[in-house]
Amino acid sequence: MATSHSCSVRARFGQYEVDLSSGDLRRSGVPVRIQEQPLQVLRLLLEAGGRAVTREQIQGVLWPEDTFVDFEHGVNTAVKKLRQTLADSVEHPQFIETLPKFGYRFILPVEWVGDAGDRPGPRSVVAIASPGLAPESQSATPGLNWKLTSLVAVAAAVVCGVVAWALWRHQAQGVEVIERQLTANSLENSVRSMAISPEGKHLAYADNTGVFLKVILTGEVNRVPLPPNFAADVDDWFADGSHLLVSRTEAPGKASLWSISLFGGAPRQLADDASGGSLSPDGTHIAFVRGDVPYFGLWGREEWVMRADGTDLVKVAAARTDDSQVGAPTWSPDGKRIAYIRSTWAYNARTSAVEINEWQKASAVTLFSDSRLSSALHWLPDGRLIYAYGSSQHQQESSLWAVPLQPSGATSAPPRHITEGHGWISRIAGSNDGKVVIFLRGNWLPSVYLGKLAKGGTQLLATRRLTLDENENIPSSWTPDSKAVLFNSDRNGTREIFKQDINEPLAQRLVTGADHLSQPIVTPDGSEILYISTPKSASAETPSAIYAIPIGGGTPRLVLTDVGITIVQCARLPSTLCLYTVVKGATWATFRFDVRNGKSPAPPQIDPNCNWSLSPDGSERAIVEYRPNQGTIQLRSTATGKTRDLVVKGWNGLMGAGWSADGKSVLVSWHRSTQESAFLNVSLDGKASVLLRSSNPEIWGAVASPDGQWLAIAEAGGAKNVWQIEHF
Repeated sequence: MATSHSCSVRARFGQYEVDLSSGDLRRSGVPVRIQEQPLQVLRLLLEAGGRAVTREQIQGVLWPEDTFVDFEHGVNTAVKKLRQTLADSVEHPQFIETLPKFGYRFILPVEWVGDAGDRPGPRSVVAIASPGLAPESQSATPGLNWKLTSLVAVAAAVVCGVVAWALWRHQAQGVEVIERQLTANSLENSVRSMAISPEGKHLAYADNTGVFLKVILTGEVNRVPLPPNFAADVDDWFADGSHLLVSRTEAPGKASLWSISLFGGAPRQLADDASGGSLSPDGTHIAFVRGDVPYFGLWGREEWVMRADGTDLVKVAAARTDDSQVGAPTWSPDGKRIAYIRSTWAYNARTSAVEINEWQKASAVTLFSDSRLSSALHWLPDGRLIYAYGSSQHQQESSLWAVPLQPSGATSAPPRHITEGHGWISRIAGSNDGKVVIFLRGNWLPSVYLGKLAKGGTQLLATRRLTLDENENIPSSWTPDSKAVLFNSDRNGTREIFKQDINEPLAQRLVTGADHLSQPIVTPDGSEILYISTPKSASAETPSAIYAIPIGGGTPRLVLTDVGITIVQCARLPSTLCLYTVVKGATWATFRFDVRNGKSPAPPQIDPNCNWSLSPDGSERAIVEYRPNQGTIQLRSTATGKTRDLVVKGWNGLMGAGWSADGKSVLVSWHRSTQESAFLNVSLDGKASVLLRSSNPEIWGAVASPDGQWLAIAEAGGAKNVWQIEHF
């Protein structure tokens, strides 16, 4: 019997099967009517192989270039009709996922049958009986029929080949990195940590309300059962897919690693003084960080490796200076090396490098250095190392890059850019096969809030946000009449000085310049505003300066220059005392200066790494040293240097320092790792009153107005959520 060829292209998904050559759609074998435009949209989505199809691509297929229609409405209508045909839902999609402001994606696996062949290559051509010729005509002239059949076969093969090549070319050209947001937590309950299951189908994540498990395909979310008061961050999955490796923070600076079951039961502790754990590819070892850094989990003082059951601990690397730290580790595909970020702070300059360590020999090499590196790293099974950069132009933006590495750990090709966007990337994780990568993206933008104080200053009556923009806004002082807050902001791309009236929605820019400007404060007599000017490319040896401008704005005048100016403050009349601190290596030195004559010849007071605030009368400084479990405020005389300790019982984790307007109490912020923070009024006998407490761990500090009625509160916020990338 003679045969012909046909380009039948059929696809199966769920209960449906569609023949894209004829438009025949069936559900469980029963025909389903589908209109032409929805059919074309379905074809695009199926042929995209799980990648996104843009609205522009749909527009180009449905309408010629010279067509004049409402494309937005037309695309929406075509997709809506397709969803109705497939009985799909926008809110709970089974087939078509909406990618807001971008396009659509087919999320169900597709099986290609018939002539579809293996994708993404060209489809095979299968001979089938032709329904177009009757038996009589097929046997009338054998020679002619043979030639005709041969020509038809060749033509069909060519057509099918061209179609297959075109489809393959369209698919190859359309390959692009696709981002998909997996969580949508609000800024009040941001995602803190996450990990993806070994097979890439489940997301485990932690926020302020608990630990959760999400089925990525369906979106179903369930809480992981944990004992009461067991707050944990998700680090990784164990190889069995039913247990999670988590970091538990019990107190500021005190963390431990645990194994928890997804199905309940008692957690099992693996190591004390440990966080940021990562399972080796074979599941036999855990790498983690140890040491006393304020933000446990992402950074530590040391890198360690132990067996997965918590035994045989080995110290691999350590911080080299008091101002350095190492980030959470990731494993090489063969399990012989770990990679991590080594970072050092000097004044306002940060140096960071990717370090690779052959952990059994504690042999480390630096892969490359860049000050923009975040703590996030992930080593893919194919040997590529993914890392994150913060933008040099805007610190709230970041990008992902991948560099291929040889088995030795050396680079084998230049790095390649993957994606970028708004939000700092702090964690990266991936499935065992390397096809699914997720990352945690979000911001910690500091804003200025106003707090109304009750009489006596030990109770906060109400708060509201003053700076109504998504930029960095950090308050440092008030105008003498208590009617406006002085702060620095990067809203125009670089840090500048602003003033905003407490009853106005907009701020007035007072000073701009090529350098970073910060910490505006009022001189003792209230006639001028002082501020620090630091070159953008400042290193530990770069001079910075203190300038003054008239209180109402005007031309800046230079007060003094020095290397590493980091804090400046002044008392109020009748005192005329002003102080500034410089950082030189590990030494913090605080000098006196005069707003007219510059630096005083008097010797400085030597301080620890700290935050300090000058009392309104200039008699002493409140000093809070940067170290874990800090529960003491040091009060130091500005005249004699004599100190006394003010112990704040029950509040280990003190951070920022300030003074009440009358100088009778100290205002301090308190942090409990990544879980919560508070702002306290501490009397000079150590009694603490809670002014503000929040599940947001980013209450930085506050400045009291001269009349004692208001606080200008610095609190950082912003949602952090999990994103997934494909085809990277």
